Amino acid sequence: MNKALPIARGLFFLNAAIWLALGISSLSRPGNNGPASPLTLLIVALLLFVNSGAMLVAGWGLGTRWKLFYYFAILLLLGNIILTFTDQFGFLDFVTLLLDCALLGILILHRKVFLQTNSSINNFSLP
Repeated sequence: MNKALPIARGLFFLNAAIWLALGISSLSRPGNNGPASPLTLLIVALLLFVNSGAMLVAGWGLGTRWKLFYYFAILLLLGNIILTFTDQFGFLDFVTLLLDCALLGILILHRKVFLQTNSSINNFSLP
């Protein structure tokens, strides 16, 4: 049995937890974020929470084996990898970059696993 699916899902959930922690941290320590306005800090935290939610959706969605979720996961990872280099680069950025690159590699190398059709999905019909 190929372990790519549970590993990828677990890494997406780990990534979501990191982004959630970053969002909570940015809200709980506003003085450490520099001379930004409260509105800016709120927007940044909201974006971190949205990214966390997107990671959760991608991890959950890969389990459904719908192609849409596979391509969503790929685009999410590519976006995160690119955006990592547009701001300050610290330790947590490095950790999430490693996770994102590992996930992208898993998704591409094992794409047949993620793009297999699930028979229960194919047999779905409305009454």
